Amino acid sequence: MNYNEHPQNTQAGTNPPSPRPPRQSGKKPIAAQILAPILGMLTIILAILLATVCLRNTYLQRQKEKAEMEAETAVAKLQDDLQQLQAHLDNDTILIEDFKDNAARYNVSAEFIQRFFDDVIIYKDQGIVYEPIDPNLPKNSYDWSFLTRQGSRYSYLPDNGPAAKLGIDVAKFQEEIDWEKVAAEGIRFAMVRMGYRGYGTGALMTDPNFQQNVEGALENGIDVGVYFFSQAINENEAIEEAEYLLDAIKGYNIKMPVVFDMEMIAESSTARANNLSPQQRTAITKAFCSRIKLAGYTPMIYGNPGWMLSKVNFEELTEYPLWLAQYYREPFFPYEFQMWQYTNTGRVNGINGNVDLNLCFTDQW
Repeated sequence: MNYNEHPQNTQAGTNPPSPRPPRQSGKKPIAAQILAPILGMLTIILAILLATVCLRNTYLQRQKEKAEMEAETAVAKLQDDLQQLQAHLDNDTILIEDFKDNAARYNVSAEFIQRFFDDVIIYKDQGIVYEPIDPNLPKNSYDWSFLTRQGSRYSYLPDNGPAAKLGIDVAKFQEEIDWEKVAAEGIRFAMVRMGYRGYGTGALMTDPNFQQNVEGALENGIDVGVYFFSQAINENEAIEEAEYLLDAIKGYNIKMPVVFDMEMIAESSTARANNLSPQQRTAITKAFCSRIKLAGYTPMIYGNPGWMLSKVNFEELTEYPLWLAQYYREPFFPYEFQMWQYTNTGRVNGINGNVDLNLCFTDQW
């Protein structure tokens, strides 16, 4: 009902009563009802985030302090070791066993260790091996003071004797090669992979780039040799590999050696030739090389010091030329060898990516 609807007071001088303000209901607006709990939740979340950041900073600080303590401990230990070594050096001596222990502890390179020994050959085979030099085996007479290096290229120019020839070895991994550019780089010879035997299946396979590599090298005046990656497990299989190779190189002018290459397959513990004995590998190597020699080619063996001194009976194979793989600044292998593979990261114009580089020290081929 409206106040204006009340009957007017008829008494003179009397005003009508003033309207009363509306009463408050006591309820909050709807927006406030919705936002209040949200703001409360946000406040809690913010508090949690701040606490997390504080905890994380505390954790990181503790980790940093722990790392710094560990680093300080390691530095102190290293300083102590260096002081002990310096004490030995000050006395111009160090016990050989102490030297060997430190070399093993710090995984020192074989090349570095070799600098301190001239009566043993150093190589690694599940540890550092110190192989005594056999005085009865034929030695090489190279003078490494004539070995020079420019970039990744080595040259050997002795006062007496032939200059070493620079060469490469290639397989399908080098993909398509521009042999004209390779020849222009001064490459004198190429060792081309003819094929291989599968280390799992035992199947004989031809390198897919064999023909184009041999023909490309020969067409550009580069002398060619070939190699076969063997996984033979007996002498009959070795002869089979040799005959497979001989059939493939018919009609090509192969001046450089024909090489037997057997290696451990590191990525497979079940590779068919991994568990052969040194005597078995020696007999297999002889069988392959004998068949190659019978066909009128020069047989050669490829291997690093570890292979030649522990995986085969090297003293039974010295009649064959050796292609030594040793990635040192200068080779240390006292016995006779005719070729040296000194790097697997060489660069040659005409070849995409890395390529093995070699020196051949004889002019017989």
